Amino acid sequence: MLVVVVALLTVAAGPPATQAKARDYAVKSIELQLQSRGTQVPATVVMPVGKAHQRFPLVVIHHGHGGGRNENGGLARVADALAKAGIMSIRMDFAGTGDSQEPFTRLTYTTMQADSNAALLYAVRNLPVDKDRIGGYGYSEGSAVVAIQAGQPFSPYKAVALMGPVAHPPEVFQQVWGEDQFWAWYAEAQANGYADVVTPWGQHQDTSLDWFDETLAADPVGDIEYFGGRVLLVWGEAEQIIPFGEVEAYLAATQGSAKSTRLVTIPGADHGYGFYSDQPEVDAMLHQALVDFFLKALR
Repeated sequence: MLVVVVALLTVAAGPPATQAKARDYAVKSIELQLQSRGTQVPATVVMPVGKAHQRFPLVVIHHGHGGGRNENGGLARVADALAKAGIMSIRMDFAGTGDSQEPFTRLTYTTMQADSNAALLYAVRNLPVDKDRIGGYGYSEGSAVVAIQAGQPFSPYKAVALMGPVAHPPEVFQQVWGEDQFWAWYAEAQANGYADVVTPWGQHQDTSLDWFDETLAADPVGDIEYFGGRVLLVWGEAEQIIPFGEVEAYLAATQGSAKSTRLVTIPGADHGYGFYSDQPEVDAMLHQALVDFFLKALR
């Protein structure tokens, strides 16, 4: 059964009546190098400081296309907010981003999922994680990775949050780059093994043929139809990159399987969700939405 709650969040002096209770934990951060695919992947753990033998829920955080695990500090602030509420997180740099030593040509859905799985494995084996309370959080392209994982048999996720959600990767990238330009770069990658992609923001990204092929084949909205947990969709009222049809596709896809699907709309947020702008009110609303969702969904 689909339960859709459309919430327009506003900044308030106190917590909303629906917010799950959370205590204010001290926070500990750990920088590490994960072993994945025969290489090292930079990662960050942010965790609450609890009592001896205390175990915490875990959220695996996935950044957007080319953004890196910190997303200009935005995902670091999210991780801090989760930890203060008693939720551990781990996030990693996908190939060619952040502190990664790999070229961007190594970025594919295959490598992103492998690195995400390596992060989860490390956390479960080495940290005080409650293995029955694991969630995934994905931003932009990272949301597609999480949706794909959520729909797999024996998915570890009990709940997922998809922000600026990408339901149809080929269509989204054709819209962002321009349809003709997308196919021109695809042809360049077919000829040379990669294309010199220049994003609308001026970034040069050597994008592999494998990335193009896997993006064209990716079906996150089809995969998440098999997910039986709880889903949060986060949408910016001023979103300029992801069409609202992507949100609607996820709402429809989760109707027959998810325990619940909740849509939260954040006033003033564009596709940067406060990560690349000075919008503390957007930060506050985003943190509130994520903390409230994961506290309830992973209890």
